Amino acid sequence: MIKLIASAGRPRTVAVISIAASAASIAVVAIAGVVLGSFGISMNYDIAIPLAGIVPLIVAPALTWYLVGLMLHITRLEGEMRSLASYDALTGLLSRHAFFDRANNYVSLARRDRSVFSVLIADLDHFKSINDQFGHPAGDAVLRLFADVVNSVARRSDLVGRLGGEEFAMILPSTGTPEALEFSERLHDAIHKAVLKHGDKLIEYTASIGVTSFDPESDESLDNLLARADLALYEAKANGRNQTAVFTDRNAQTAAS
Repeated sequence: MIKLIASAGRPRTVAVISIAASAASIAVVAIAGVVLGSFGISMNYDIAIPLAGIVPLIVAPALTWYLVGLMLHITRLEGEMRSLASYDALTGLLSRHAFFDRANNYVSLARRDRSVFSVLIADLDHFKSINDQFGHPAGDAVLRLFADVVNSVARRSDLVGRLGGEEFAMILPSTGTPEALEFSERLHDAIHKAVLKHGDKLIEYTASIGVTSFDPESDESLDNLLARADLALYEAKANGRNQTAVFTDRNAQTAAS
């Protein structure tokens, strides 16, 4: 109903409701006249019918205009609240909750269709030192810049979310490990070129990335895939940061030791 009202517009909706109210009022008066007539009570239709039609046309527009406006305003506020809950306020990327919600749905779909996809976790290197050296506003600017860089590289079908702090996650549909590595290299290159000017200083930053891919023949959950990508991320950082590592059994063995 709300969508119908929104598509019709406020003036048209008010006009339709007012006309309908007038027609309904006339119908009620006409039926009442018939019922009263069956009891021998007569009604002056020359006065009753015009009044039944005119009064709603006077009262309904103002009342309906207010109620429809209130309804649309509430709907707009609900939409804004859903948007705030779905997107990270600082970066504009999917929030942690929204990312997990959409990613879980995607994993279920990919499992059903037996389609491959890749999961990436990226973490900004030495991010605390940026906050310590340049201040938290500069750190926030770096996070926003990174989000812009990711969006410039990612496709519209890719899911990109901020898990928290300086950690981000991505799901690349229909993308195997080789293509995910190509995506990662493009992302590293874009990060290298996107230097942040903060006041009279230039801030450079890097990111470490862990990659894993979904096997269509497996029954892996999103949590398992993220854990594997996180282990690969751990290896990328252990190997010197500013690079990408792919999950292998060696990652798991290194983490276990």
